[in-house]
Amino acid sequence: MINRTLKLMAFVAIGIQPAGLVAAAQTAANADSAGESYKKNCSMCHAADGSGSALGKRLHTPDLRSKEVQEKTSTVLAQSIISGRNNMPAFGTKLGNDEIQSLVEYIRQFHDDSAEHSK
Repeated sequence: MINRTLKLMAFVAIGIQPAGLVAAAQTAANADSAGESYKKNCSMCHAADGSGSALGKRLHTPDLRSKEVQEKTSTVLAQSIISGRNNMPAFGTKLGNDEIQSLVEYIRQFHDDSAEHSK
């Protein structure tokens, strides 16, 4: 408890507000949670990097890094997760809205490599 108080005092002393620390911690926790959810529910077909696993490629799973996927609106991506699409099962009854939105945000991280891989 004392160590935590000292850290908080240090952040306040350098100008970082506690609310910012809480928000940063929540963002990190959401990213970890989304990563775990992706690993558990998506990576079997989409692979850890979004490129598509061997199974996913046989099922014609789209490359999540591609420009085509990354240009879709968040609403369209969320709807694909909720209802399923082509060979993808629906996750709307398995995942909550917050988890689905976190997955959409997680999928957006694959964008950085999309130009290189969508050729």
